[in-house]
Amino acid sequence: MQRPSFADLPAADLDADQLEAVIRYHDHRYHDLDDAEIPDQVYDALVRRLAALRPTSAVLAAIGGGDGTADGERIEHRAPMLSLDKCYGFTELMEWAKDGTLVLRASPKIDGAAVSIRYDGTGRFELAATRGDGRRGEDIGRNVRRIPGVPAQLPTELLGDAPIEVRGEVYMPLSAFAEVAELFANPRNVAAGALKAKESGGVPPESLRFFAYDLLGVEVASEAEKTERLHALGFTPAPSQTCSAGASEAVFTHWEQRRAALDYETDGVVFKIDDVATQRRLGVTGHHPRFAIAWKFQGDSGESRLVGVEWSVSRTGTITPVALVEPVALSGATISRATLHNLSNVERLTLRIGDTLLLTRRGGVIPHVEGSRGGGDAEIVPPAACPGCGAATEVRSSMRRVAGEDVETRTLHCSAPGDCPPVLRAQLFHYTAALEIDGFGPKILDALLAAGLLHDAADLYRLRPEALLVLPRMAETSANKLVAQVAARRQVPLPTFLVALGIETLGRHAAQLLASRYTLAELRALPREELAAIHSLGELTAERIADGLQDAGPLIDRLLHHVEIVRDAPAAATGGALAGEVVVFTGKLERMGRRDAQQLVTRMGGVAGSSVTAETTLLVVGGDELTADPPSSKLKKARKLAEANGTLKIVAEADFFDEVQGDAS
Repeated sequence: MQRPSFADLPAADLDADQLEAVIRYHDHRYHDLDDAEIPDQVYDALVRRLAALRPTSAVLAAIGGGDGTADGERIEHRAPMLSLDKCYGFTELMEWAKDGTLVLRASPKIDGAAVSIRYDGTGRFELAATRGDGRRGEDIGRNVRRIPGVPAQLPTELLGDAPIEVRGEVYMPLSAFAEVAELFANPRNVAAGALKAKESGGVPPESLRFFAYDLLGVEVASEAEKTERLHALGFTPAPSQTCSAGASEAVFTHWEQRRAALDYETDGVVFKIDDVATQRRLGVTGHHPRFAIAWKFQGDSGESRLVGVEWSVSRTGTITPVALVEPVALSGATISRATLHNLSNVERLTLRIGDTLLLTRRGGVIPHVEGSRGGGDAEIVPPAACPGCGAATEVRSSMRRVAGEDVETRTLHCSAPGDCPPVLRAQLFHYTAALEIDGFGPKILDALLAAGLLHDAADLYRLRPEALLVLPRMAETSANKLVAQVAARRQVPLPTFLVALGIETLGRHAAQLLASRYTLAELRALPREELAAIHSLGELTAERIADGLQDAGPLIDRLLHHVEIVRDAPAAATGGALAGEVVVFTGKLERMGRRDAQQLVTRMGGVAGSSVTAETTLLVVGGDELTADPPSSKLKKARKLAEANGTLKIVAEADFFDEVQGDAS
């Protein structure tokens, strides 16, 4: 995979398309080549920026899995191996914990390779797999068996009849890495490469070690008990200790100070809620468990002079302060802007223009104001009028628990977000991106809002080509294309519609879960208690979804005058001609648009993929691409996979549609 020319730019300078390309490239380097170019903190910043700009991006769902070209057999995980949510300070951790008295289990975040090991009902080693894409990993049992401290047979007297699974981190001790440091970039790459090696001659698995941190298939009441059971089964559990959430800062400092003396690399501290019953109640998102978080170590720090504050309006109408500072070099980049988060933070730091600020690139990337040394004299006055629309601003207060105490947070808001162009533009951009309606970039949306042609997403369906011609540099062809793009999205799958509403916490995972159980009407009438009882949602997510659906009620009613909400039947229930098939399209399709073709695949029981992976079973090629020289990247990759496994078929568009539409008639 070729390195994008813009790969070295900061995350804040990249648009969504560029972010997707950069993340795919670094996923390929990390997972397929075992040769990461950037630290985790830089990667995390790219992902956060993409999630903000394009929350429905397929790249976010695929994070952690590379491009699926690994040589080993693919193993389906019995339960997803999710990533961890991250924070970079005590305040953020307490916002997650909510209660300073909450009991947590803390352990250093080992910088290695996540591995799942299965044992059958008799305690015999069955298989081991990498994390992969979180759903499927690569079979690495042959090498994991050779790692010291990984039992081949568990003590039967400690087992029931059911199989169990142990998860943990494979790492290379720094003392062992010192002997080969001149040959490799870092210990993590060595560990990942040794696990996947199919022949001896490189670094042997015997030089690796395994820290166990999770146990599935055995009933335990707490993380502390889980640690005891892992030790009794013959594993080396990850170092851990129990603490209250209020004491987490002291625990973090303890591990940060010990970091240089450890014989393994660590980039933070993982905090899990100790009580397993509470973990089950909180559940997971599509990306991370809600009951665990990784507090990452900080990046470089420096000082600079505050020259101004910019107030930025978000999609929700919140007005966020941004510090403008004299350029300063931190972690290899020149910084001139840093986040101030909210009005309370400006007041807490007692900032004045001209102050010397202490800046940190959190995780080596995100510029953050940690404190002020003073020296300034000009007071910072929050704007009385919204910088986006001129409406009056208002201060809202909310209370939260930090270290067992109630703390007030003050945030600045536009008082008329429904008429604020930056708010409306961000909401419309989110809606069109979720529905994959092309052409509505920020400039077009600004022009439509200025012309009074748009007020909310429902107005998109009222647009007519002749009205668009009054916009600057709008040609008749472009106007017709924009209207046609919207018209093609009048049938909207329920999960997509829910995501498009932009409700906080209502992402892809929650939307798909809800759409599999309810119609839109049922969901809108659902009691909050029943919503909270759905496994993997949790109380907080349910509360925000319920409030969001209620607030979005008028918009939903207006949209339903123009769109039809459709519920895609699960593949197993359709019995269609494409049941069990994973279909990917490439090239320009002539029979129908790609979105419509993907929906056809879903209706006929298949899965519509966006990229060619080891799970792809059918590549449909449009136009003359089958004979193109050179072939497209999808076609080239599909041919390679077809030669390797013999299960992937490549067909021309005409042959595909003739067959499936014949079956459907």
